[in-house]
Amino acid sequence: MPAHDQRANRLIIEREINIHGELRWIAHPEGKNTRLLIVKYQQQLYALPLFCQHAHVSLLEAKLDDSGKVICPKHGLATDLKSNPNVFTVQRQDNCFISNRHGLIHVETVGPSRQELPLPNQETEKEEQTELDVLKTVNSALQKKVLSNLESMDSMLSEVEHKKVELEANNRHLLSVNQLIDSITNSMEEFLIVTDNQGRITRVNRYAESILNVKAKELIGSSPDNFLRDETLTEIIDQYPANNWDQRPYLYRAVYSNNGFEQEIRFRDPTGRHKDISNKFFLLKGTLIYSPEGKEEGLILSATDISVVKAKEKQKRQADIEKHLQLLQSTLSTISQGVAMFSGIGDLQTFNDAFTHNVNVDPDVLSQIPSYEVLFSGNKEILNVQTIPACQKLISNEYQWIQTFRDGRIIECESAPTPTGGFVVTTRDITQSQKNEEHIRLLSTTVEQSSSEVVITDTKGTIVYVNPMFTENTGYTAEEAIGQKSSIVQSGEMSSEFYKELWTTIKASNSWKGEILNRKKSGEKFWQSMSVTPIFDNNGVISHYLSLKADITKQKRAEKRLRYQAEHDLLTNLPNRSVLLHQLEDSIVEAKENHKASAVLFMDLDNFKDVNDTLGHLSGDILLKHVARRLELCSKPTDLVARLGGDEFAIVQNNITCLDDPKHLAEQIISSITQPFKVDDHLLHIGISIGITLLPSDGLDTGILLQNADMAMYEAKGVSGSHYHFFDLELQKSIQHKRTIETHLHNAIEHDELSLLFQPKIDIQSGMVVGAEALLRWHSKELGQVSPAEFIPIAERSGLIIKLGAWVLNNTLKHISAWSKVNIDAPKIAVNLSTIQLLDVNLITDIKEALAAHHVPAHKLELEITETAAMSDPELSQAQLEAIKGIGVSIALDDFGTGYSSLSYLASLPVDRIKIDRSFVNDIQFTNQSKAIIESIIHLGIIMGKIVIAEGVEEKEQLSLLQSLGCHEVQGYYISKPITADEFIHFLNNKE
Repeated sequence: MPAHDQRANRLIIEREINIHGELRWIAHPEGKNTRLLIVKYQQQLYALPLFCQHAHVSLLEAKLDDSGKVICPKHGLATDLKSNPNVFTVQRQDNCFISNRHGLIHVETVGPSRQELPLPNQETEKEEQTELDVLKTVNSALQKKVLSNLESMDSMLSEVEHKKVELEANNRHLLSVNQLIDSITNSMEEFLIVTDNQGRITRVNRYAESILNVKAKELIGSSPDNFLRDETLTEIIDQYPANNWDQRPYLYRAVYSNNGFEQEIRFRDPTGRHKDISNKFFLLKGTLIYSPEGKEEGLILSATDISVVKAKEKQKRQADIEKHLQLLQSTLSTISQGVAMFSGIGDLQTFNDAFTHNVNVDPDVLSQIPSYEVLFSGNKEILNVQTIPACQKLISNEYQWIQTFRDGRIIECESAPTPTGGFVVTTRDITQSQKNEEHIRLLSTTVEQSSSEVVITDTKGTIVYVNPMFTENTGYTAEEAIGQKSSIVQSGEMSSEFYKELWTTIKASNSWKGEILNRKKSGEKFWQSMSVTPIFDNNGVISHYLSLKADITKQKRAEKRLRYQAEHDLLTNLPNRSVLLHQLEDSIVEAKENHKASAVLFMDLDNFKDVNDTLGHLSGDILLKHVARRLELCSKPTDLVARLGGDEFAIVQNNITCLDDPKHLAEQIISSITQPFKVDDHLLHIGISIGITLLPSDGLDTGILLQNADMAMYEAKGVSGSHYHFFDLELQKSIQHKRTIETHLHNAIEHDELSLLFQPKIDIQSGMVVGAEALLRWHSKELGQVSPAEFIPIAERSGLIIKLGAWVLNNTLKHISAWSKVNIDAPKIAVNLSTIQLLDVNLITDIKEALAAHHVPAHKLELEITETAAMSDPELSQAQLEAIKGIGVSIALDDFGTGYSSLSYLASLPVDRIKIDRSFVNDIQFTNQSKAIIESIIHLGIIMGKIVIAEGVEEKEQLSLLQSLGCHEVQGYYISKPITADEFIHFLNNKE
C-alpha cells in the first residue's frame, strides 16, 4: 500500500482509558478532526463515532450491554455495534489495526499534542498543514451546523416522548372504558353484537355467546350474515343486492339503507357445527354507530327473545284457522267455484264437487291422485301447462292464471297461501260463465249464516250486499247500509295513505288483507281483520268487490295490554328501563340538533331494605307505589319518571335552562320523600339519595349518562343519605382510581405483592403473649404501598375478598407450621373474616382443608368477625359459627359495641372472645362515658363467660385503666405495632 494511503487510513490514538473494567481508546484518522471511540465486545474491536448523533453526548463512559448495543447516557438511544453502518471492526496485529474499511492501520502512541507527530519531510508537512487548516475551518462550520441540528432533534425527541406518554395514557383510558363496556354488555340479558364500519364483528356479549353456542373469539372478525338463517338472509339479499362499491355484509347494508333495521328471525349456528342451535324467535334490531364528529363507526345488533309472544300468536292463529275451516267446510259445499286445499308440498287435503268438475276428474279417482303437480303443473291434458306456476311459489304469494284443456274447456284459477304453510286453489269454469249478478246472489245465499261479516260493493265502493253478521257487528241494518258508501263505518282514525294503498291494490286486480279500525252505528270504535277481493265479469273486468271481516277488538286489546306490560313496571305503573333509554336517546337527539339541555336524576331509596325485613315485601310494595306517586307529583308533564327495579328510580328532566332546575327538583324530591308514609297502621320514614348528570355537558351516550348518574348517586349515599350530588370529573377520577386498584389487586397474589404482619396480644395481668392478629399488607409494584382501608372494601365489593381471605388463612397456617417445625410453640393466631367470607357456603370446607394441608391443630387458629358480619344473615351466620366452633377453631367478636345487634342474639353466638372497639379505648382517659361503656362490656363478657380484649391501646394510662376495670387481654401500638413473622418470634422470645 502506498505511504499516502496508509496515512489516510491511519487512526492516531489520543487516549487509552479503563472504563467499567475494559480498555477503551479515543482516536482520530490522521489529518482529520473526526474523533472515534474504540471498544471491545466479544473479543472483537469496534470503532464508532465518539459523540451520540442525536444528543451530542460523549459515549466514552456509555454502557455496553450484553447484546452489543452502546446506550446513550442522555436519551437511552442504542447504537448496535453489529448493524449500525457508522460502526466498523478493527483487528489488532502486532502494532497495527486491520480495518474492514481502511485496510492496514499503523498504531502509534499519541504524545501530549497532535502537532508533535513526526512528518516524512518539510514540504509534505507544509502541504498537509495547509490542508489541515482548511479542513479545520470546514469542520468548525460543520460542527456548528451539526450542533444546531442536534439541538433541533433534541427538541423534537422531547416532543415525541411527550406525545408517547400522552398516547400511552389515552390507551390506558380506552382500555378502562372498553372493560367497562364489556362488564355492562355482559350483564345484559339481551343478545348484543357490535361491528366496525366494514361489518366485521368486534364485540359479542355473553348472552349472545350462549344463544349462538359459540365463544366470542370465534365470531370476532366474521360477518353477522353468518348467524342468519338462509330464508332471512335471502330476503335481505333480495332487497339489498350486492354491488361493486359496497362489499359489506348484507345485514349491514340493510341497516345502512334504512337507517335502522328490525325483523323477527331465528338464529343459526355461525360456525356450522350444529344443525339448529335454537328454535326461539328473536326480534333483531340494528342501529348504526356514529362518532361525535358524525363519522360512521359501525353497527350495533341487539335481539330480544319474543318466543312467548310468537307462541301466543301461533296459538290464536291456529284457533282462527280451525274456526275458518269450519266456515270453509260449510261454505265450500254451497259455492259454485271449485276449491281445493293443498299442503306446503302440494298434497291435496280437501276439495269440493265443483273442483272435480272443473278439473274433469272423478271424485274417487281424485282421492287417489292427491298431488298439485298431477292436477295442474304436470297435467298433460292442459295445453298451456308451461304458464302454470310451480307448487313452491304458491306457498308465499297469490297467483291467478287461466288454463285451457284439450277438450276446449277454459278454467280460471286463483291461489292464495294459507296460514298453515299450504295454499288454496279456486277454479271457475268460465266457458259458460254466468253474469256477475248471479254470482253475487249465489254468494249472498251462501254466506247468510256465515260467522264472518260479508260486504259486497260495486267498483265505486257503494254497498250492494251485507250479511246478517254485518248488522250484528256494526248496528246498521241491511236497508240502512245498501246504497251507502262503504265509508259509512269508517272511524276517521285510519290515514288517507291507508285507504289509497287499499284501493290501489284491489283496482290492480289483487286481493288486499289487513287490519282496520271501524266505527259502529252507536259511535263505538272496534278493530276488524279485513280482506277485499275483486270479482270479475265474463270479460275479466272487475265488477264488484267482496269484503270479509272479523271482529278482533279483544285481540287488539290483549296486544295493547302486552305492549303496556312490556314498557311499564307492573307494580308502580311507571315506565320501565327500556322506555327510559328511548327517552334518553330522544333527549340526546334534541341536544345535538336543537341544543336543548336535559338532566338525568338517578335515585335510590335509603333504608328501604329495613322496611322489607321488618314489615315484609307486601308493605315494601305499597311503599314503592307511594314513592312513585310522589315522584310524579314532583315532576313536570314533560319529564319522564321511571322505575329501574328494586328501590331504584330515575327521572329525565327535559329542556332545563340552568343548573338550578335539576337542583330544585332534587330538593323537592328529598323534601317529599322524607315526609312519613302511612302503610297500613305504620308511619314509615325513609330517605332518598340522588345522583345528577347533565347532557350534553356530561356525555351524549345513554350508557355513559346512566353510569355518571349512578356514580353521583353512590357519592350522595355516602354522605349518609337524603342528599343529592352532581356528577363531576373529580368523582370520575375517584371511581377510576378505585377501578385501578381493583385491576391491580386481581394480580397481587400472582405477582407476590402481598405480605403478613403480626400484632401481638398480651395478658393484661402477666404480660405474657397470648396470641397475635394476622394483618394483610399490599405493596403494589405499580401503585406502591396501598392501605388496607382502601383496598379491603374494594375487594369485598368485587368478590376478591374470598381469594385474598384464602391467601391470608393459608399463609398464616404456613407460618404456624414453620414455627412448629423448629420447636417454636407460637400462641393462637387470629385471622379476620369479612361478611362475604362468613356467608360463603365453602367456608367450612376451606378451613378444614387448609388446617389439614399445613398440619396445624385447630386450637392454634382463631377467626375474628364483626357484629355487622354476624347480623348480615343471622340464621346462616349462627350456623357457620357453630360449624367453625365444631372444628375446634376459636372465634372472636371484633368491633364490639359499634353495631346494632341485640344482646340476646350476641349471647347466642358461640364466640370465645369479645374485642372492645378502639373508638372506646381512645377516649377512656378523657370521658366517663367511654370508661362506663368499656366497664359494661367487660362485665357483660364476664357474665357470658367470654374473654374480653381491648384493641387500639396506645398509651400507658389506657393500659392501666383497662387493667383496673378487669379487662383480660390488650392489643395495640403501646404493646407492639404490627411486625413481621421474624420480629414476632423475637418479640415472643423476649417476653418469655
